Amino acid sequence: MMALLHSEWERLWKRKIAWLFLIAIPCIIVATAKYYLGHNVGIPPGSPEITTAENFPVMAMIEQLIIVFNVVALILLTLSFTEEYRSGQLRMIMLRAYSSSQLFWAKWIAFALMMALFFIIYLLAAVLAGYLLFKSAPQQILFYYDHAVPNGDMILYTLRYYGMAYASIVGMASVFIGIGVISRSSTAAIGLGMGFLLCSLGFPLVFEMSNRVLGLNLPGMLKYLSLSEIQFSGIAVMMSNADALKGVHAGIWMICVIAGYTAVFMTASRLIFTKSDRWI
Repeated sequence: MMALLHSEWERLWKRKIAWLFLIAIPCIIVATAKYYLGHNVGIPPGSPEITTAENFPVMAMIEQLIIVFNVVALILLTLSFTEEYRSGQLRMIMLRAYSSSQLFWAKWIAFALMMALFFIIYLLAAVLAGYLLFKSAPQQILFYYDHAVPNGDMILYTLRYYGMAYASIVGMASVFIGIGVISRSSTAAIGLGMGFLLCSLGFPLVFEMSNRVLGLNLPGMLKYLSLSEIQFSGIAVMMSNADALKGVHAGIWMICVIAGYTAVFMTASRLIFTKSDRWI
């Protein structure tokens, strides 16, 4: 199994998109920093939107998580699952002494490890850029916090934020794998994946408008059935210490949503991927 995992790891690194994203990380960080430097000019002091050396890694992740990381995950998984199957490459691997289930998990673990590496490199680059390009502050004003936090606590907050951002990518990737194993072509897989992402982005707006206009009085936390909404604002809500949010148990709800997506789509994807007639 370790040999198969090593093989899948190498196959992922043979993809140009993996190297392009790795090389592009410094450029993405610099472009994001340039945006926030301009954004700081019009933001009043004491606002959580002010970007400092200490909170830039979190702000940089907020800006790029939904589009950049989701799209990279979609493309990598499409190339790993859909393209390799449709091109016949997986049949060559299946001639070895490995089951389709082992192949499925090796591909998933290799992808998860690669995304974890991207997150670590992105975090390190963001920390470096933050201290080079932004002013330091003795305390940090965070979204959905009732008080400022010291820089020591900001370190823990940043690590937790990146951990939850990674978990959200795992949930989103589970959906992309499900799409990938049923798609007839890479184009279809990417198109359906982007369609799901757009629907996920649009769901909170539709939900809130329907709830208000139709007077449904549904709990506002239901908008976080959208994985992209969890990525956009949910992680900050989840880690909030504001008294107004303590009673809604946002963290438990969103962790359950991510776990639900992951469990359902990974189980279905594995069953489809390992069907015996798939390899005939």
